[in-house]
Amino acid sequence: MQSQIQMSDYWNLQKKYLQPHFIKVILLGLLLLSMTIIQVFSPFLIQWYIDLATENIGRILFSSTKKTLNFYAFLYIILSLLQFTIYLGTVYIGQDLAWSTTNKLRYDLTFHTINLDMSFHNRFKAGEMIERIDGDINTLAQFFSQFSVQLLTSFLLIIGIITVLFIKNWIIGLVFFGFTIFAFILIYFLRDISVQNWEKERQSSSELFGVIEESLNAIEDIKTNDAIDFTLNKFFDKSRYNYKTFMNALFKELYILFGSWILLSLADILVFSPSFLLFENGKITLGTIFFVQMIVGILILPIYRIIRQVQQFQKAAASIRRITYLFHIKSEIKASGTKKIAPGAIELEFENVNFSYIDTEPVLKGVSFKLNKGKKLGLVGHTGSGKTTLSRLIFRLYDINEGNGRIKINNIDIKEYDIKNLRSNIAYVTQDIELFQASLRNNITFFDNRISDKKIIHIMFDLGLKEWFKRLPDGLDTIISSDEQGLSAGEAQLLTLTRVFLKKPNLVILDEASSRLDPVTENLVKAAIDKLLVNRTAIIIAHRLETLDNVDEILVLDKGKVIEYGERKKLVKDKNSYFYQLLKTGKIEEVLK
Repeated sequence: MQSQIQMSDYWNLQKKYLQPHFIKVILLGLLLLSMTIIQVFSPFLIQWYIDLATENIGRILFSSTKKTLNFYAFLYIILSLLQFTIYLGTVYIGQDLAWSTTNKLRYDLTFHTINLDMSFHNRFKAGEMIERIDGDINTLAQFFSQFSVQLLTSFLLIIGIITVLFIKNWIIGLVFFGFTIFAFILIYFLRDISVQNWEKERQSSSELFGVIEESLNAIEDIKTNDAIDFTLNKFFDKSRYNYKTFMNALFKELYILFGSWILLSLADILVFSPSFLLFENGKITLGTIFFVQMIVGILILPIYRIIRQVQQFQKAAASIRRITYLFHIKSEIKASGTKKIAPGAIELEFENVNFSYIDTEPVLKGVSFKLNKGKKLGLVGHTGSGKTTLSRLIFRLYDINEGNGRIKINNIDIKEYDIKNLRSNIAYVTQDIELFQASLRNNITFFDNRISDKKIIHIMFDLGLKEWFKRLPDGLDTIISSDEQGLSAGEAQLLTLTRVFLKKPNLVILDEASSRLDPVTENLVKAAIDKLLVNRTAIIIAHRLETLDNVDEILVLDKGKVIEYGERKKLVKDKNSYFYQLLKTGKIEEVLK
């Protein structure tokens, strides 16, 4: 897929992200064009100065001649300073363009990948995505800010110089016209020489970051299983491969550098060989020789600039292919629904739902149940029975395929609802607490500054976090994470519940949210959950049977199938029910073999 990206993708990407900065692009082009004109004009001043000085060697210089020589010298200095000032302007605008365009691209790519379905995120590691979104895009900075403008002005400068050389002497003009043609032929053959190598280097770099991310996430398991040496060996293997791919790409890129050295050497030969012959025959002046030497030196600059742009393009092309590949990936979740969920508790129904992550391995098999408004469903099953998958399907993190059943909310297929509205009306509370290295306010509101401080504090106090909050040095502005400010597991869970209360969901899914807590904090969390579930529909995934004391209905899953579903009160009294056996033994794994 990546190797099939067309040249049009490069230009389309550049056009899309440069178009909003059209004025800056034009300004950059004008500055480069002005610098080009100065570069072409400056050698004339040197020629005129030398020719006038050599004509008057051995003579008494008249004041008018002195004034003219001083004027040429002064004008040359002014133009040099002006050229340097313009150069600083091009650098500033170029860098501004580079950051503006790449930041927008970084945002768009992040937004696109975040909105892809979970099958994509299961395929790409977080470390690899960081390297793709940040590392690949960083290589495009010069491509966006300089590539097209530099190529255009370089070609204009080359055309201008060749024209001037033809005007000066057609022989010299013809020689360097042929030299320029040779240079472009060389560039053409070297244009793609290292693209594939840089693409491999970018991929190996992504894989290296993936290993780093994977190792950091599993650091506890690595230490407890004495796997540090194995992990480091894996890291070193990836590092060596990354270094090897980098050196291969760099070595291929050196061909372009060697090509530029050949051009420089050839240019020096072509300057002096015909020039001295023409000078001896009186066809050109000494000033013209200096002029030709300077102007050819300037001619080398745009050719070298084009070579450098080709080198940058080699790296950019590899990154663009990988970035465009990500943009071409489409989510399997079709977010075309427009309906909104009505306020209040919802009715949830599964109709003969079948689902599998891999076609040959079904996870849910014909799951059917109906949860009425305001009812609480206890979901029971051993590890791998499909409980988490069922929750993911409600959120539409995955979609069931046509012909594999339906999931309905308020008697409407969830695919007909606006996906953002659907997810905003459902809350999922687990044992795993995710906190950001950010202020307490942003941790609770997920960076939504529309929520008032008064509302946040009121909910926190109501949930039992008053004393903890008073100990914070900066209140809601306190920078917090799970291991700072004396934040216990229970307090972190209460912060998560604060988020849920602010969200005001219609359906709450609790995945054993109050387990693994000390008795005092567990009571606080349970009290908060009781408040949360008032007038709301709920699914409670149970790992401990005592958490099901207050549910209305029980659904028992085993190997993806519903083996029991009914009212809790009836199942408790039915000695033949699975739930009765679970309560009797207290062991889910033992009953559901």
